[in-house]
Amino acid sequence: MKKGFLVLLLMLIFLTGCGDTQKLVCTASNTEEDIKSYSTLEIKIKENKVSDMEFIVDMEFPSEYQTQLPMIANNIKYSKPYMDVSIVDGKIRLITKDDSEEFLGIKMDQEITYGELKEVLELQDYKCE
Repeated sequence: MKKGFLVLLLMLIFLTGCGDTQKLVCTASNTEEDIKSYSTLEIKIKENKVSDMEFIVDMEFPSEYQTQLPMIANNIKYSKPYMDVSIVDGKIRLITKDDSEEFLGIKMDQEITYGELKEVLELQDYKCE
């Protein structure tokens, strides 16, 4: 009897996922005025609520701007102090992490499933895994 109860309990935990965190990773690219940007948005969802997000943007500038990248990066750091700004492989990388109330228009306490969030982001031209 105890063995059957234990098996049933383990099956229930396995099927419900025990409150596991799901991770949604979405990417997009864009070109504006010869500047290419590659975005990656990583969102963690736990119990149908967003638990935290990370937004990474790599900006690729035309070759004539390469010597100005440090100045451009410093200007971004000054105007957007919440971003981590660095130069990686000749591109400016912007990283924003957040687990506060709202991030990129997504409220952290909003009830949303993995599938619903994926659908919303894909409507905004992201490709999601």
